[in-house]
Amino acid sequence: MGKTPASIIRRGAHGILDWVRASNGVLDSASLEDTPLNLRFFRISRLKPYPFEVVSWLGLLTVVIFLRSHDLRIDWTTVDYLVLPFIPIMGKIFCLGIVMQMVLSRVTGQSLKTYLKTIFSARWIALTVRLLIVVLIFNYNYFWLKVCVPLVNFRLWDEAYWKLDIWLHFGYSPSVLLVELFTGTGLARWVDSWYQLWHYTTLFAVAFFVSAASPRIRRPFILSCVLIWTVGAWLYVATPALGPIYVYPETWTELISEMPSARNSQVALWNNYQKMIAGRTGGLREFNPTQGIAAMPSLHVGFHWLLMLWIRRQVRPLYMPAVIAVGLTFLGSVVTGWHYAVDGYVGIVLAQLAFWISLRTETSRRTETVQTKALDDNLPTSTS
Repeated sequence: MGKTPASIIRRGAHGILDWVRASNGVLDSASLEDTPLNLRFFRISRLKPYPFEVVSWLGLLTVVIFLRSHDLRIDWTTVDYLVLPFIPIMGKIFCLGIVMQMVLSRVTGQSLKTYLKTIFSARWIALTVRLLIVVLIFNYNYFWLKVCVPLVNFRLWDEAYWKLDIWLHFGYSPSVLLVELFTGTGLARWVDSWYQLWHYTTLFAVAFFVSAASPRIRRPFILSCVLIWTVGAWLYVATPALGPIYVYPETWTELISEMPSARNSQVALWNNYQKMIAGRTGGLREFNPTQGIAAMPSLHVGFHWLLMLWIRRQVRPLYMPAVIAVGLTFLGSVVTGWHYAVDGYVGIVLAQLAFWISLRTETSRRTETVQTKALDDNLPTSTS
């Protein structure tokens, strides 16, 4: 028998029903068999947002209200510039993560079939869509807040952070000390290269965790990411700082030539910052929202610390490499002049808090269905 319009609509309705049920676990529906087209109104009884969604959407609302209250134009153009281009990038990240999870399954002898069955389930796909939306939202919030700092808060805290660095380190400036140690050794170029790899190391780690089989890994992980980037961006606004390379450039007169990647990036960001400064008088025309300058806190250090905590929890054999990565990133943040040492300390504290809050928030939730619990009990874990 061929497919009739009624049968097609009925199957489509059941598909939508399954997707919504999978998205959050509980759905009440009237029978779909009573109407001529086998469609009846169905009611979602408990499609509740997760904590990471609540924080992200509240963050978006706050950012829009805050920036518009300072007469900054936040409209669809900002979405078109910062959200739409990231969608294919995020798709590639999820695909990369799936490949990494499959490799892990093979290496550790876990069931690859079970993982593949999971990622093709409606529940996993539904959560993936929700994760993607949230990543796009907090990226949008972060970049627009960061680049607009010079338009909403004119005060700079660089001198205070420089003095605090000296006070914390018993009368010595970590910036001056490290620059003197590295000048002429050739090591600065290696540190510079590592610091430029930060984006790739974090990309691989994020891809791995967001593509995990269990929602009990994916949800708290993304919540911790939302927390550290959201709070970090608001700290940029509250206590703006440019970083020592811009305020005390004489310290890096000799060393900066040994760090071409840092030098080129710093010039590009400084040019963009000057455009933002010009915008204070209404002359803001062309600028790059992804090239904001902000030193406090160091989210390069903070985010690597957060990833280290998650790696220790889920992929313990990689814990020591993650610790080394944190150390190198902290060293690079100071040697290149991007950050004061105290920026890294605050970033670490922020990461630790985000990790603790995400675990406690998610583990306190009692909304898992019997199906999810059964799924988690049978999934291979990444913990050795």
